[in-house]
Amino acid sequence: MKHSSFVFLLALFIGSSHCTWAKKKPNVIIIMADDIGAEGLACYGSTIYTTPHLDRMADEGARFNNAYATPLCTPTRVMIMSGLYPPRTGFRSLIGKDKGVRMPASIRTFGHDFRDAGYATAITGKWQLGKFDEFPNQPIEHGFDEYCMWTWVHAGKKSSRYYGPQIYSKGEITNGEKDEFGPDYFHKFALDFIDRKKNESFLLYYPMALVHSPFIHPPKLKKLAYTKYTKDLDKQTMAFGHMITYMDYIVGSILKRLKKHGIDENTLVLFTGDNGTHKSITSHLPGLKLKGGKGSMTEAGSRVPLLAWWPGTIQPGIREDFFCLVDVLPSIHALAGLELTRKVDGLNLSHNLTGTKGKGREHLLINFGKGYFVRDERFRLNQDGKLYDIPITSDHERYSEKVTTDPRHDAHRKRLQKLLEEFMAIENEYTEELAPRSTRNKKNQ
Repeated sequence: MKHSSFVFLLALFIGSSHCTWAKKKPNVIIIMADDIGAEGLACYGSTIYTTPHLDRMADEGARFNNAYATPLCTPTRVMIMSGLYPPRTGFRSLIGKDKGVRMPASIRTFGHDFRDAGYATAITGKWQLGKFDEFPNQPIEHGFDEYCMWTWVHAGKKSSRYYGPQIYSKGEITNGEKDEFGPDYFHKFALDFIDRKKNESFLLYYPMALVHSPFIHPPKLKKLAYTKYTKDLDKQTMAFGHMITYMDYIVGSILKRLKKHGIDENTLVLFTGDNGTHKSITSHLPGLKLKGGKGSMTEAGSRVPLLAWWPGTIQPGIREDFFCLVDVLPSIHALAGLELTRKVDGLNLSHNLTGTKGKGREHLLINFGKGYFVRDERFRLNQDGKLYDIPITSDHERYSEKVTTDPRHDAHRKRLQKLLEEFMAIENEYTEELAPRSTRNKKNQ
């Protein structure tokens, strides 16, 4: 009798434990590199950059051929976290350094949502949406329990994100030694967070410091980075390529750590970029040399890589569907089973990852400063009235920036014009609070 009771209790315990495990919500990791267009990865056709881990991530998961961000960091950073277009939040251009300027906590982020749903949340890397010496609780106020960030500007001085970095974590400033590399701090924090939270559901947002200028050589992997270099590359491009390879190594180590803990099949990992590559960099694609488009309302300025990896859940393959980074918030909510009760501009495109039925994005709407454009599979109409005939069928065509005045395209022009006018009419709900100081056009940081 005692034996039967023991067996019954043991079975009950195992059953309930299994139930708890089965109901554990998936982990979500969002990695966003700084200043890298789609042409920066080998899996998108680069013939000079070496990215073995990201290439494997693309092979094992989904690679989006038509993913877009705004052409500059601040609008994209607010957009990806909030699911709202720049005209909605007021963050249309680069954030200023004036006193009191910040992204307000009233703009709800995926950090808030996942934390409220019981997730452990963390952010590491680049914030640059307000100064920490003025607003020390920013990461916490935006939904992140833990943080390890580059300070950006502190006590009126621009700090280093690379060698001799200045780091803000747990409310304290750390000044690294001159031979210490800032991205290694963020990398170590990310791995430590995964180690500590492996038995919980967690959200990790990793807006990287790499691969933004200044273009320097990271502490290792130089030989690997130089594998495919051609003789005509300048020193700046070679350093940039080395930074890409180091960025790739960091992403690879995160995927490896998930597998080590046996949580890779319960973790969605997204990798993307916040805008196009710096204009001083010329990347190589088959038969094409492409100048970076950062800060410009062009294909090179706004087309970014987007890889999604979730073994056993995401069907591997290339996705030709449009995806805007404003879609990240509603999509990860759906994949994690979180209810989204407020209105956002982004679309739930989770079906593009899982292979289920759903409505796709038919066109893209991009705003940067006073510039706007709408793009579909063939045409892009800018706010200045120029209609571009740039099909997505090849890199040569999409990056051609070919203007058309052909009257046969008038119907397309009218259709896109209507969409553009509706987009430009979006009410800026935060104009009075933010626009006077936070959205001034400044020199790129």
